[in-house]
Amino acid sequence: MGISTAGVMVVAGSGVAYAYFHLLGNIKTSALYTGSNRAAAVGVEKADAFGRTPLNILLIGSDTRDTSEDAKLGGDAGPGAHADVEMLVHLSADRSNITVMSIPRDTVTQLPDCAGDATTIITDSLQNGPSCTAEAVHKLTGITVDDFAMVDFGGVVNISNALGGVNVCVNSNVYDVYSGLKLSEGTHLLKGTAALEFLRTRHAFGDGSDNVGRTTATHIFFTDMINKLKNAGTLTDPVAMYDIADAATKSLTVSPDLDSASKLIDLADDLNKVPTNRITFTTMQNVAYSGTDSALADDVQEETAQAQPLFNAIKNDQSLTTASGKASGAGQASASPVAAPPAAGTITVAVYNGTSVDGRSDAIANQLVSQGFNSATAGYPDSASPATTTLTYGPGEAAQAQVVAKDLGLPAKALVQGTATGLKLVIGADWTSGNTFPHSSATPAPVSSAVLLNGATGVQTANQVNQCVDVSTAYTEPGHTPQSEYADNPQVPNSAP
Repeated sequence: MGISTAGVMVVAGSGVAYAYFHLLGNIKTSALYTGSNRAAAVGVEKADAFGRTPLNILLIGSDTRDTSEDAKLGGDAGPGAHADVEMLVHLSADRSNITVMSIPRDTVTQLPDCAGDATTIITDSLQNGPSCTAEAVHKLTGITVDDFAMVDFGGVVNISNALGGVNVCVNSNVYDVYSGLKLSEGTHLLKGTAALEFLRTRHAFGDGSDNVGRTTATHIFFTDMINKLKNAGTLTDPVAMYDIADAATKSLTVSPDLDSASKLIDLADDLNKVPTNRITFTTMQNVAYSGTDSALADDVQEETAQAQPLFNAIKNDQSLTTASGKASGAGQASASPVAAPPAAGTITVAVYNGTSVDGRSDAIANQLVSQGFNSATAGYPDSASPATTTLTYGPGEAAQAQVVAKDLGLPAKALVQGTATGLKLVIGADWTSGNTFPHSSATPAPVSSAVLLNGATGVQTANQVNQCVDVSTAYTEPGHTPQSEYADNPQVPNSAP
């Protein structure tokens, strides 16, 4: 997102014509999807009640080494490419909030037709071009991908230099012999190669993996980048903004809808309107790969029960923060740390049958119990014969009601706050069969950010500056931790002062 925001705002100043055509000449374009069926390949957005549509942009950090500069920076040369960074940026339809969801590069999934339907890690999709990565992300998440922007090694170096550096913090001395990053404990201004080393580090951060180490570091890096770009001094300095725009557009490959300076200006304007406390970073929930392919033993896969609600929230354009910048959902004071949602086993639901179908309340009550809800959940008769289904909850019980609504697929309009304690589900004439609410066209009930981000890592909002990356204390190679590597290699210069 910082890459796009850096875009081309400079053309509002002097030298408009030169700047416009120079930046236009920098931009490289590639198809968004393969084939002729956009809906199947990457999805199609649905407008809200006011005719507005959200915008989902896939940011791809490529390890392509097909230029001499990238080969030197990457440490070797050769064909092929991998998507080292995959961040899906969701800009809401009303342009009030942004969700940035990272997908670990080593997520095992079934790739789309463009990659031969292979079951492997999602990073390999880039071997078939950025369009294939866009299709792979859509296939994994079900979220529409409207556009993509891809940057290579050289782009990270050039953009960080144009920004004057990016501030990052590490919580201990660290030397990662794989990426080359060497920093003392504390905050550092990273430029050029040092910035690239930081973004490529995974062994020395967090749990040493892409799903925690690298994605968390990336979120911290982008948070400072966003705040730099929003700083009044940066945005009003034509020379500084031109340098940033020139570096960004030289380094970008974009989908056709972003293929001109004017389109990037419009995008930058939309992104810049969102306050930092309404920009939420998170990582897709994941667990260790459980399949039988030994070549994938060290990789991860989607944690379906936790990740699907987050995917659905993005698809349904639900913000993870409120207008005040607080996390969405009753009782949540901030977006970080994220409180765990109520456990199903602590929730009891009284289910009433308002239909003419015998046994409906018992069937739904038994379904809830089988899903782990409290065994005191039970069915009862109801003679009122309501037309619609309602779930009434008492004061302070909104989070419990949201857990039930998510499990049953209830729409937002079905949830009603009452004055009495306890959850009462009355099944109406609109739900006479099946264990989940049948009207898929209804707007789902909003779910609190505590539920949506349960099990996620790297969660923070963009106003949370000065966050430090946790350096791993485990061995990154036999007998050496990142801290001991730092101490044992005084001859290696630090990546930054």
